[in-house]
Amino acid sequence: MEYYRRNLYILTFTNFLSASSWNQIVPFLPQFLRELNVQDGIEGWVGIIFSLNFVGGIIMQPLWGKISDMTGRKLMIVRAGLCLSFICFGMSFSTSPWQVAFFRFLNGALTGFMPGAIALIATNTPEEFSGRYVAIAQTGGAAGNILGPALGGLLSTFMGFRVAMRVSGFVVLIATLLVLFLVKEEKKVEQIEKTSLSQDFIAAIKMPVLISVMGTVMLATTISMSIQPILTFYLEMLDPSVSKILSGSIFSLPGLAFVFFAYRWASLGERISYPKVILIALVGVSMSTAALSLSSTVWQFVIIYFIVGLFLAALTPCAATLIATGVDKSFRGRAYGMQQSASLMGGALAPTISGLLGSAIGIKHTFLVMGSLVLLATGFLYFQMRTWVDFKTIREPDS
Repeated sequence: MEYYRRNLYILTFTNFLSASSWNQIVPFLPQFLRELNVQDGIEGWVGIIFSLNFVGGIIMQPLWGKISDMTGRKLMIVRAGLCLSFICFGMSFSTSPWQVAFFRFLNGALTGFMPGAIALIATNTPEEFSGRYVAIAQTGGAAGNILGPALGGLLSTFMGFRVAMRVSGFVVLIATLLVLFLVKEEKKVEQIEKTSLSQDFIAAIKMPVLISVMGTVMLATTISMSIQPILTFYLEMLDPSVSKILSGSIFSLPGLAFVFFAYRWASLGERISYPKVILIALVGVSMSTAALSLSSTVWQFVIIYFIVGLFLAALTPCAATLIATGVDKSFRGRAYGMQQSASLMGGALAPTISGLLGSAIGIKHTFLVMGSLVLLATGFLYFQMRTWVDFKTIREPDS
């Protein structure tokens, strides 16, 4: 078996283990705070704890990407896995909300297992296969995102939150050892020019491909994370008797859509070009998000929300493949780090935007406004892409 195919199987499986392990913890952090006897201001603590993860990632991911260009991607995956395992174990011993917040910051700042895995696959796979391989590896992570909360619910119910965290840490450690001993990285950058982070950002601004990628992933994360905080409230508006089990299942619909459709979008990108697929998907996301405001029953919302996830499934695989095919090999680690920072920035801004809109105009109209904003941003992205893509006769992207 070719080494890059074996890497795909191992990294898809370890992405699944890593994502499912971490998502055993995240949905239950508010309940864990109650277990720590946090009563007054618990909502504020929840906001801080979730935001610090984004803050740490925005600051550190470009740096880890730069180091991966110098040392190789495999080493960065192993580093991220060991750090995540330590964070899971460490959080299980927390006795105050400050300690939980500290570990959440470390999670954003020190981890990055899946971005590292995607970068290794993209740089060690023949370009004609890179789109499909990236989509498959990301599908493994999406499947973990779906299964993780259910496993976390079972573990925390029968063994408690702290044991669930330790199990997660142990599973991540197993995934890290699999990467260490079984993944092979043949294509490493032998030498890169020594630059500062500010010089790297200036260089990135001059790369039209990378600007398109960062815009794409920021839009994808913004729309996804803007819906999640208000989803349960809207479902209760549609049907006050909606069960928590059904609400949780609906919450996972975008991940389920990703599992089913990411590979198909990547295959379409190979045929008609990834920029075209990105623009088609963004238009679909904007229209379907706006259509959520028309829902009058929970089941109408379910159908439309799944369609939103269907279009969202196109964006991150196609964006990652553009880096693999359009950014110089010596800069790809930094490019993936900047892509991750753009995604985290969208995740940090989205809950605030949707919360303010929901308070000002109501949840139903928030979907309409968010869809309109995405459509407007898609127009700007189209004109930016025209600087490096000929949409009539697609040419190969320049770096």
